[in-house]
Amino acid sequence: MESLVYAEPASLGIDPEKFKEAEAVLKEEIEKGSAPGAVALVLYQNKIAYHYAFGKRALVPEPEEITLDTIYDLASITKCVATTTACMMLMEQGLIGLEDPIAKFFPDFAGKEEITIFHLLTHTSGLPAWLPLYQEARSKEDYRKALAESDLEHQPGAKVVYSCLGFILLGLILEKVAGEELDAFLQKALFDPLGMEDTCFNPKKNFGPEKLLRVAPTEATEDRGLLRGEVHDENAYCIGGVSGNAGLFSTAVDLAKFASMLLSGGVFQGRKILEQKTIELMTQNHTAPVTPNRGLGWLKKNPISSGGSLLTDASYGHTGFTGTSMWLDPVLNVAIILLTNQVHPSRHQGGVAKLRSSFADAVVSALPKR
Repeated sequence: MESLVYAEPASLGIDPEKFKEAEAVLKEEIEKGSAPGAVALVLYQNKIAYHYAFGKRALVPEPEEITLDTIYDLASITKCVATTTACMMLMEQGLIGLEDPIAKFFPDFAGKEEITIFHLLTHTSGLPAWLPLYQEARSKEDYRKALAESDLEHQPGAKVVYSCLGFILLGLILEKVAGEELDAFLQKALFDPLGMEDTCFNPKKNFGPEKLLRVAPTEATEDRGLLRGEVHDENAYCIGGVSGNAGLFSTAVDLAKFASMLLSGGVFQGRKILEQKTIELMTQNHTAPVTPNRGLGWLKKNPISSGGSLLTDASYGHTGFTGTSMWLDPVLNVAIILLTNQVHPSRHQGGVAKLRSSFADAVVSALPKR
């Protein structure tokens, strides 16, 4: 399969000097210790206008130089790229609907009849934000039972509470609907058609030794050691590394292929992946007047946004706890991808919140004025 085309920024009407300001922002934050290193990519008008790596891939046990093809633990970006996309695909096949109650798929959720697939996708289900399910549960069946027995914190639809638990449950529902594991479904339906060759769950099991070295390590933990090619999220790890909330690994280029598909109306290099109307439904604001603004799976632009202040209201994106971020704007025809491993070697240092928004604003400032 052909790859995305690289283009000189000036040939696309982008101000190269202002792009240097974006690069300076990235360098400054990495040198401050916000993260060991970063890979940044800007897709503009369906071409890669910027692809840059700075810093280290790893700090311990030995420093490693970063490369453009470094593979990162995407953490919660899994919710959008993997889980939400799988849900939209199954919805297009007529196998699942936004208004379907979750009790339709799992009868032991009968006490939670009001919760629908829509509520899970918009983080309005009433389920808690997080619970340490991994402390006791050891199988998907254990997780499902624990979620069925958990108390709701508010009425479905009343509040937006970002919930990893809701997406764990959604992942389990999608596997039942698809009749196979989430990773197997996505490999055939999404990753292979897009040529996302460096994207998968459980790289430690699926990559050879040489390719595994390209994976940026995350945290050095007491119980699991230095994590490399294993999902950082504890709940996703204890469910087997394939979960609706986390577990996907990828590169900036693979994410750019995915972004190109969304920005091109669901088509990538002549191959139809999603319908344009599905993308429009997925990326509109479904939670107003309740805030924060959310699409289906995706976060929309809010007054304080990891995508900065200059993207349009049509923009949508997501971040991951490990230090990953991607934002897309169909009006500006741009995708801004920023991948780091800020939790390496510990989750208690660094922080890329400022880097994300400042970098995005610097990128948008360099684009041609509309």
